[in-house]
Amino acid sequence: MEEKVKKNRNSRKPKKKKRSAEGARPLLESTLSLHGELASLKKDIKKRSDESRVIQERIQDIEIHVNLLTRLLTTLCVEKFGMRVGVLKRLIKRIEKEAIRDSQILHLESLYNLSPGNSRKSEDAAPPAKDDPWEDIS
Repeated sequence: MEEKVKKNRNSRKPKKKKRSAEGARPLLESTLSLHGELASLKKDIKKRSDESRVIQERIQDIEIHVNLLTRLLTTLCVEKFGMRVGVLKRLIKRIEKEAIRDSQILHLESLYNLSPGNSRKSEDAAPPAKDDPWEDIS
């Protein structure tokens, strides 16, 4: 009876398909090309992480220099120029507001320059009339 069970098991197994050498070659080539691309991507990632680390170090150095310059400038204003701290704070706030305003203006100008409708010349506008009151004002 055990012999019959063994025969039944053997007959139930699916037969393996034999791959031809011609069918395996494209699969092998595609696998090798994917492996090569993966290796190049790994190199690129490593290179980018190294560049990122260098940039982070440079940013940290710049932050240190800015902090030192800020302290030096504050010390000069208070001790050598005789400015009071309140006056210095107001001056700093005014400068910050002006810097924000200037950066917003630059941003709007860059957006204006990027818009596609700006290539038209000012000739499209109507010429001023001869009896324009604004001419008398200026």
